[in-house]
Amino acid sequence: MRIVYAVTTCSDRVYRQLFSDVKTKPAFQSQKYHRLLIEGLAAHTQVDVIANAPVNRSNLKKSFMRLPEETEGGARYHYIPAIRNPIVKLLFVAAGTFFKTLMAAGKDSTVVVDCLNRTTAFFALLAAKLRGRRCVGIITDLPDMLGGGSFSRKMANFVIRHCTDYVLLTEAMNDYIRNPGKPYVILEGHADISMKEKLPSMDKKQPVRTVFYAGGVSRQYGLADLTEGFLQSDLPNTRLEIYGPGDYVKELQSIAEKDPRVFYGGMLLNTEIVAKEQEATLLVNPRPTHEEFVKYSFPSKTMEYMASGTPVLTTRLPGMPKEYYPYVYFIEEESADGIAVALKAVLEHTDEELFRKGQEARDFVLNGRNNVVQAKKLLQMLEV
Repeated sequence: MRIVYAVTTCSDRVYRQLFSDVKTKPAFQSQKYHRLLIEGLAAHTQVDVIANAPVNRSNLKKSFMRLPEETEGGARYHYIPAIRNPIVKLLFVAAGTFFKTLMAAGKDSTVVVDCLNRTTAFFALLAAKLRGRRCVGIITDLPDMLGGGSFSRKMANFVIRHCTDYVLLTEAMNDYIRNPGKPYVILEGHADISMKEKLPSMDKKQPVRTVFYAGGVSRQYGLADLTEGFLQSDLPNTRLEIYGPGDYVKELQSIAEKDPRVFYGGMLLNTEIVAKEQEATLLVNPRPTHEEFVKYSFPSKTMEYMASGTPVLTTRLPGMPKEYYPYVYFIEEESADGIAVALKAVLEHTDEELFRKGQEARDFVLNGRNNVVQAKKLLQMLEV
């Protein structure tokens, strides 16, 4: 079996080349999700990536850049030219994705698309249909619950309806899309198997106990409650570190300027974030669970957090399978007061106890939920 994976992404090498010195970096969550799944698939079979690099006017200095084909993580990347002008870029992405997918999708091939990459997914789907190939749609969020115009949502939903198979994050997603009996597999995420080589150590920890968050810095994701709850907890020799973009950044920066216990570090490359996760004492995901979209999601940061070996404090996300429960700490009341209570309770544990908890979570995801294991589940679905 051969996989033709059409997506807005690039190799890790190209990502560092394009964005290391750029202030406005593209969100790394999607980039990392697809890179890990691509590498997981490549551990089992041949993978050709039809890659549209995640560039735009804010992060690409050149008007036009042709990226050479390359192999990374066992997969072959075939790049559509990176273009700064959005209209010209759209034309190149449409034509490039269609023809490259058409040429790559030979006998015994399956096309894989990210349904939220609307243009890329649509033209790869079209090529798959013309070739008579199966087209697997990866759905990491539901279009109806994201921002954007109605045309964008309709286009993404069109792609979803016409895929032959699905990769979903939660069982609730399958009910929502009203899947008429098409094959699907639940992959709530995948831990980076290469993290097995990055061993956690008590010696790596910062001398000041550090509560850490990286991701969308938005009120919608509970960042205001996290910050207020941390300050309320008034824990000795402890500080809060936050990284990422979002609508709460300006207010957070104002708080950090006045209170040295709070630090905002802006946006970093994911490799830098992972290193800081291993230096922290506790990783927190305060995402509220009352929002409708939450039951259809499983934040990729949960896998990344657990793989780091640093213990995790999280809300009871409805999309989290119960087998994860023994390996994390929970925020029982989703408010600033509730977060303060949870932080105090968790940080009453000794550093050694916290380290052991993190190790147990790390072993769980790296052995049973790594990207090679998860990719095999997708391929097993296609063998039926």
